[in-house]
Amino acid sequence: MNKIFLLTDYRNQFYSSTRQSGAGVNLERLRSNFAKLNFELIIISFSKINFRTQNYKNEWVLYQSSEDPNLLYRSYIEDIIFGLFMQGAKLIPSIYQFKAHHNKHFMEILRDVSTMAEIKNIQSERYGTYEDYLKDIEKFKSDQYVIKSSDKSKSEGVFLVTNLNEKLLFPKIISRTFSLKNLQYFIEKLKTRNNPLYISNHRKKFIIQTYISNLNGDYRVVVYGNKFYVLYRKNRNNDFRASGSMKFNFNIKLPSNLLNFAKKVFENFDTPYIALDIGVKNDKFFLFEFQFLSFGQYTLEKSKFYYKFENVNWNKIFEKPDLEKEIATSVVMFINNGNKEY
Repeated sequence: MNKIFLLTDYRNQFYSSTRQSGAGVNLERLRSNFAKLNFELIIISFSKINFRTQNYKNEWVLYQSSEDPNLLYRSYIEDIIFGLFMQGAKLIPSIYQFKAHHNKHFMEILRDVSTMAEIKNIQSERYGTYEDYLKDIEKFKSDQYVIKSSDKSKSEGVFLVTNLNEKLLFPKIISRTFSLKNLQYFIEKLKTRNNPLYISNHRKKFIIQTYISNLNGDYRVVVYGNKFYVLYRKNRNNDFRASGSMKFNFNIKLPSNLLNFAKKVFENFDTPYIALDIGVKNDKFFLFEFQFLSFGQYTLEKSKFYYKFENVNWNKIFEKPDLEKEIATSVVMFINNGNKEY
């Protein structure tokens, strides 16, 4: 039997589920579903990875991320994942896709280096300090645009800026940090009359992104293998943001070619599962954001059906959702079909 290592967090949890707040999938059901597909699931916590006594070269490793406050535990996970990558483990998803989780800055780098032209009608400028942003302020003066904190979710830290005052204020607010070193420099300056180079007090990275106007909502498309789950999200009241609105609708007529676009994006990124936020305007598709792991499962678990591409047509298939089954099936499909990363 083939084997896959699955890494759990300090709470012995993996991934997420709507069934219980803060909890993950049922590990025994997940193990059972993998066994049915001739894969042994070996469950181990991140803290039990020992790089001196264990070598995961060419081993399949299924893992998760974390959205803990300040991303402190995520930072710990990142160290473990990079160690496995250095050993030659076959990570699911890839190290680059992990890097994009809770990191809109790197997400946009993935977009920029992608060979898929259709996802580049959204353009982003990326900044690590407010000072660098100010150097470019002239080119932003005439347009509306969206500013996003790099490490937030559910529309937190996302603003539409429409005038120069907002363009100066909002980036300054969301990038704000404080460096005690600057206070030390100031005291040193008073004592020595030297002119130290101060550290920026606005070092939280952020992105400036194209604004697509006059949208009433967007489409959340979650793909597991060959199953496409779709949820329409209406914008919040008097707001341009749909994420986190809780104004959801499954029973909608899908725009023509939405599923074809989602399928092409999914195949482009070469991953067992993905979550896509897609806007539609004048028959054009705009990929706002995309996640490869640890995304919310509402779209799958609350749906009564999915879409599947069969014999050149999209079919709507009614089925009770089963998260553990879909994780196992999509991962094994990903392995058996061969993939670009490995």
